[in-house]
Amino acid sequence: MRRFSPTRNNPATVFSAALLLCLIAPSLLQPVSAANSMANIDILGYSTIHSIGLELRMDGDDNHNASCKLRYRPLGAQKWKTGLDLFRVDYTPPDPKSGQADHFNGFAGSIFFLAPGQTYELSLEISDPDGGGTTRSLQISTRPQPKKPMGGRIFHVQPGNGGGDGSPAAPFLGIAEAQAHARPGDTFLLNNGIYSGFDSGSEVQLNVSGARGNYIVWQALNNGEAILDSPLRIAASHLWVEGLHIRGHANVGNEYGLRTYNAPDDVVIMENLFTDFYYSIALNHGGSNWLISDNTIIGDKDINTPDGPASWGGEGIELQFTSGHTVAWNRISLVADGISSAQRNTDIFRNEIFDVTDDGIEPDYGYANIRVWENRISNARHNGFSFQPMNRGPWYFIRNQVAAPMESTLKIRSTSRVLLAHNVFVGWNNALGNASPNEVPGILTFHSSNNIWVSVNNGYAWQHNSGGHAPSWRTSLDYDGFDWGSFTYAAKWGGVRYPTIKDFSLATGLQINAVHIDRNICFEQFDIPQPPPTSMPFQHFSLKAGCNAIDAGIVLANINEDHGGMAPDLGPYEQGEPLPRYGPRGQLFSDGFEAP
Repeated sequence: MRRFSPTRNNPATVFSAALLLCLIAPSLLQPVSAANSMANIDILGYSTIHSIGLELRMDGDDNHNASCKLRYRPLGAQKWKTGLDLFRVDYTPPDPKSGQADHFNGFAGSIFFLAPGQTYELSLEISDPDGGGTTRSLQISTRPQPKKPMGGRIFHVQPGNGGGDGSPAAPFLGIAEAQAHARPGDTFLLNNGIYSGFDSGSEVQLNVSGARGNYIVWQALNNGEAILDSPLRIAASHLWVEGLHIRGHANVGNEYGLRTYNAPDDVVIMENLFTDFYYSIALNHGGSNWLISDNTIIGDKDINTPDGPASWGGEGIELQFTSGHTVAWNRISLVADGISSAQRNTDIFRNEIFDVTDDGIEPDYGYANIRVWENRISNARHNGFSFQPMNRGPWYFIRNQVAAPMESTLKIRSTSRVLLAHNVFVGWNNALGNASPNEVPGILTFHSSNNIWVSVNNGYAWQHNSGGHAPSWRTSLDYDGFDWGSFTYAAKWGGVRYPTIKDFSLATGLQINAVHIDRNICFEQFDIPQPPPTSMPFQHFSLKAGCNAIDAGIVLANINEDHGGMAPDLGPYEQGEPLPRYGPRGQLFSDGFEAP
């Protein structure tokens, strides 16, 4: 399948965050029924460098039978492309933690895999059998690729406490001295050595802003040889930090590697090494539109505890309920959670996350248009993805590989609208574990298609407490593949056990087109020797010729139209296509793990 796959030398590979556009559409036609027809649609649009997101608030449609079809094209192009229909959302967040616990009624959704710095024309066809349909057009631009300044001043820096003129022969002595001379467009090359903190006690604080399109760059002269022996505080916007080793101190506890002041906007954190921090990157005092790319994060390595590696805590990248980010190509290990807490309009892709003690990626408390694609999560002790809770949706999970958490591949608590497409979910005891009994209907709010669900230890492929809830307008579960090994039952649903997926389908009306697969026949490699916390080899669960998961999927607009064969394959990897690479592309740092 020909799909977007950024490479290091392509200008589409560097990512940023959001352009916000708010269009207030005029009131629609007089509704036929005040409760069931639509009226008063407000449209909010925004973008990252590769995606566009939409939120349409409206009144009415209490029976949830309205739809919103989407087409898009580059401005000036003749041919329209079809996007996924926007999700119908009618949801009140269960927890007001992020301060936006308002009820949302309307549509929301995304367009994926777009070119950077391109203006797109969108056409929305909103229809309702009960009245109030309309068509709306709008234009939204993706954000251009961040670029380092051209023609600006270049200075040298070395460890010290003041002095120097920034020349190669007489570098500024220390970051504080260098920053006293900084202005937009400057590049500061940090020579080899150990830089200690200044200001605020033991921190290195960057508090002089660049300008939009004209960053201040702080870059190691030799990648990894400029060492910050203190936490880094980003307290200004339009900064670029690259190639540094930001080094913590094992066993300190609750130590931050990088955190924020003043909600800095448009910051690039690229190709750095973080070691021995409890929280490596945390936007604890806000931030928007960050690019966090190609970093290596190795958490707090204190294993001298009764529970050994199960005790690693903290976060690799904690977005702290902020929006507009792109988090891509990072390698994260030895933390509790890999990437956490985007609020909305955030892209998370091609990250290598492994040996974590809680969850791989947890967008907990997030709102609309969180997009998670082509990540590999290996040996997560508890869960691959977390929904604890969702504050709205939709969230998108596309072409990810998750293996093999003890609890469940998905932590399902309070859920809204979700797309699961072309993932492989491998759980140790079951692929989909039991939802919290007090917070259902869980996966009944999802659209799940073209995924593969595998239980390593011969347990249920799906085990779900439906709490008596039946499928509804929010439910679309079909065209997945299941492997429950030698276990007696394929699924346990609402307390009832089903020996096969066909039995489950006949009883529930779900997964009518599902297939039963066999991991021993289907995968080119499948090596999971022990449950977490034992590490597992890096691998791709790609499909062998002859596997019945090939050509067993359904076409999804904007995701798999260019599939090979008669139909899309199940799982992340279309047969015959190059396998993706995860984690940093430059391999700047030796962290003891070779990239696959």
